[in-house]
Amino acid sequence: SISLADARDILESKEKEYAEKEIDMSYEQRRALDHARKSSKLSAKDTKELIEKLNCMELKLKSDQVIKICDLLPETVDDVRAIFAKERFKYSEDEIKQILDLIAQHR
Repeated sequence: SISLADARDILESKEKEYAEKEIDMSYEQRRALDHARKSSKLSAKDTKELIEKLNCMELKLKSDQVIKICDLLPETVDDVRAIFAKERFKYSEDEIKQILDLIAQHR
């Protein structure tokens, strides 16, 4: 999995490369780039930093959970719980607040 910020950077690179070669991006590429530009809230650099910090937490978050947290930047305990809704293991409110505190540092 990659974050929306990484996808945006990759697609913007392709857009520039294609423009130099006078090639049009496919419809799907243009739509994906538009979505990534509108939806990614952090720079790729800030996203990588947040990923590293989330991975260093003792919560043993899965990589897809970390990416989802970075893409959505949840603001409330319930928002974070929604990300973990399908998980068997539930995090405590204190653990979720640790995640939210870390996110707040990157907004």
